[in-house]
Amino acid sequence: MKKQTMPYPPGFVEPNTGRVAVLVHDYAASDLNGDAPAYWYSAQSEEWGLDPWRLVEGVDPHTSGGQFDVCFASGSSRTVGPLMTFFLSAADAARLNAKEGDHAPIFSR
Repeated sequence: MKKQTMPYPPGFVEPNTGRVAVLVHDYAASDLNGDAPAYWYSAQSEEWGLDPWRLVEGVDPHTSGGQFDVCFASGSSRTVGPLMTFFLSAADAARLNAKEGDHAPIFSR
């Protein structure tokens, strides 16, 4: 599996959808994992004229803790590091942020 290496910064708001970038690590450690819809963005798919958004079914941490398998609704997965980001709705990103105990705003444009 090809490893994604360049994340969007956490808190980045995608201008067309309003979805907010969050750390895969934070999502995996939360009770939102598998319950709140997450979305993977592919710039390459967008360049090819395809839908750039893939629905994430959940995140499975590796036993070593240094990597995570992002599992897609299609049945495929991608291994990423703990600082990789994907997107949640603004409401779910706010819930994740509140659970982290960080009351600083995470949204930026």
